[in-house]
Amino acid sequence: MNEKKFYLEREVYPAQLDVLPVQWSEIFAREVPLAVEIGFGNGEFLADWARRQPDWNFVGIEISSESMIRLQKLLHREDINNVLAVHHNARFALRECWVEESVRHVMMNFPDPWPKDRHKSRRLIDDNFAEILAGVLMADGCYELVTDQDWYAADAHDVFSRSPWFEVGGIELNPQRPVTTKYERKWREMGRSSYRVLAVRKSFRPLDRWIKDNDMPHAFVEKEIQTADVEALYGHEYHEGERRFVVKSGYKQLGRDMFLLRMVTKDVDYKQDFFVQIKRHEKGRWIVRLDPTIKPYRTPAVKMMVTKVAQLLSPEG
Repeated sequence: MNEKKFYLEREVYPAQLDVLPVQWSEIFAREVPLAVEIGFGNGEFLADWARRQPDWNFVGIEISSESMIRLQKLLHREDINNVLAVHHNARFALRECWVEESVRHVMMNFPDPWPKDRHKSRRLIDDNFAEILAGVLMADGCYELVTDQDWYAADAHDVFSRSPWFEVGGIELNPQRPVTTKYERKWREMGRSSYRVLAVRKSFRPLDRWIKDNDMPHAFVEKEIQTADVEALYGHEYHEGERRFVVKSGYKQLGRDMFLLRMVTKDVDYKQDFFVQIKRHEKGRWIVRLDPTIKPYRTPAVKMMVTKVAQLLSPEG
């Protein structure tokens, strides 16, 4: 039980914070250079990097729950205190959770290249990703990619070569690095090649954040709400441009004037699944607001959804 508690102490939950972007220097309780590894896998590289540079802070971003557990066990076992982890989509996390011009180095080791054409949209490295990096990296901060796929390195090199915010050298074959991954060492023992792209940020581009403020979205309904009114929303879909939501299902709490709607929202390709309360606020008035059980990020789609649900429940809706 205690070990599990220690593991969880190495993870940060940005959606639970009152203010974004995250103030990493406050969480680490020191103002030193900050580095990020995207997709840290088993955590070996990130832990080794942090051991070799104890005067830096490090944050790992991962979407794999298993990788999150492995990293946190490793950090706890080896008493590494300058690393934290975020379980999230890297594109969204970098844009919304980091202060502009605050990162010295962003690292990606052997990411899944998604080689099939139909999976191209899943690749992280594109013009938009370069724009985000140009916002979070410090002047002369760098983005580093190491991959075993020559075509993927070439694609990444093209992205940063045409970017007005970066300078990039040639693609480096079999780079010698003080910190390597287990996969990288095994790959070299087999006589196979790896490729490195190193892009240095030369000019700044402001971030186009989705989360502009930290207000909790809510809306009021000026009528008495019945169970049938809420049930009529089940399955409802609505979209405005690239923002959309779907009402998946609903529940009424026994003995209380409150309903819960299970919602799915989507901002472009970023999806969230959470609950919304429809609750009696005062006589003749109900409130629509986010349920605190699962806190979503307050993206444009989430705010649009709260407003639209209240409109649908209103007499004129």
